[in-house]
Amino acid sequence: MAAKIPSGFTLVEGERPYYYARLSWKANWLLILLGILTIWVFGFGLIFFIIAFLRVKATEYFITSHRMYTKYGLIGRRVFEIKNEWITGVMVRQGFISRILNYGDIVYSTPGQYAGSVAMIGVSDPMHVRTIVEDILNKFKERQKLQEELKAVEREYEFGRISKEKYEELKKKYEEKIRILG
Repeated sequence: MAAKIPSGFTLVEGERPYYYARLSWKANWLLILLGILTIWVFGFGLIFFIIAFLRVKATEYFITSHRMYTKYGLIGRRVFEIKNEWITGVMVRQGFISRILNYGDIVYSTPGQYAGSVAMIGVSDPMHVRTIVEDILNKFKERQKLQEELKAVEREYEFGRISKEKYEELKKKYEEKIRILG
């Protein structure tokens, strides 16, 4: 699945983009409702529509094979980037209205980073996004395990415990598995 890459974001070698989104319009339902209800009051409702538009445009979420990225704000900007190895848990937070409209927050738990958690607020279909994240994290852990096993094979070859042919065969096998995982 190809995803748009946020402006100013650079992928590292081997990093794959998986998900890009902005704040859901559904998360702005109250602003939109207030805009509709007050549009005839000297155009006052237009302010609510503009605020909703700016909130959507100023918020970006990006998930890659190596990290999670969130960016909030037009005037004051907050940017969070969490490496996969820092993530200890993923949680979806939805209230009554957000469940009906199918949007919610995805909260990443981290050990000590960013006060222990970072949230992607107002994400459309958060259960699906959580599934994407969990799949990426599982692949990341599997890739780490394969890299450790490859290092063990390299040590075995350096110590002369396996032949060059066996080493090349195993190295090719592990590198192919790592490449497939991304």
